Amino acid sequence: MKTRKILLRTAIATLLIAGSGQFAMAKDKPATDEVIAEVNGEKITLGDVQLYMSSKAATGAPADPGSILNEVINRELIKQAALKAGIDKEPDFKKALEIQRTTLLVNAMLSKKLDKVDLSDAALKKEYDEQIKNMPKKEYKARHILLKTEDEAKAVIKQLKDGADFVKLAKEKSIGPSGPNGGDLGWFKASTMVPEFADAVAKMKDGDITDKPVKTQFGWHVIKLEETREVAPPSFESMKDQLRGIVANKAVQNYLDELHKNAKVELKQPEGTDKK
Repeated sequence: MKTRKILLRTAIATLLIAGSGQFAMAKDKPATDEVIAEVNGEKITLGDVQLYMSSKAATGAPADPGSILNEVINRELIKQAALKAGIDKEPDFKKALEIQRTTLLVNAMLSKKLDKVDLSDAALKKEYDEQIKNMPKKEYKARHILLKTEDEAKAVIKQLKDGADFVKLAKEKSIGPSGPNGGDLGWFKASTMVPEFADAVAKMKDGDITDKPVKTQFGWHVIKLEETREVAPPSFESMKDQLRGIVANKAVQNYLDELHKNAKVELKQPEGTDKK
């Protein structure tokens, strides 16, 4: 008996390694139909254990070969108790079961579609070139003075034109968090700033100070562009994993667009809601 338990644990450990990272609905057939336990007459096979481990692996949950069989047995005991209690006949359970069924069907269908997606280096390189084309080509180093009103911002601009020190004014007047640091924003890409601020900076030359206040959701800005530099794009190799995700997501979206194109979808007004 002890030898059989050791062999059984070894077999389960082997299955765990082979099954890790698989889709929750294992695509491969169970490794074996060998019965390794019975619970009130219900048989549990090595294949059942493999499917359970694949499900755990898909969610990132740890699966210990030494305890996995006990988990499967416990699940079977609870399942049998639930059936005896008639839980499977309850409306809420039936609804939840249908949701789970839909989820499994959706995942299985998407998995089939994704299996056919071209993730070769050539396909990824094509996506890489597209992504690089749309990436910011410059970074900016700037300071700003944030003020509550346009008049306050215009007054600051006048002081700067009259020779006032930008850093000193930022420390004295800026209501932004960078004020104590002289309004220093460090290096940034335009995409990290709100559109109005980014647009203003993109039109400036190194050393320029805005001659008109720039309004954003935060208030009124007086901006000084200190320096501009070119940005080197990330390498193809460093982006491969990200590119696989982008290509896969595009494939899913294209599939959804195709389904919508050939489907009749009607949105209904819920009863009792205002139709105005």
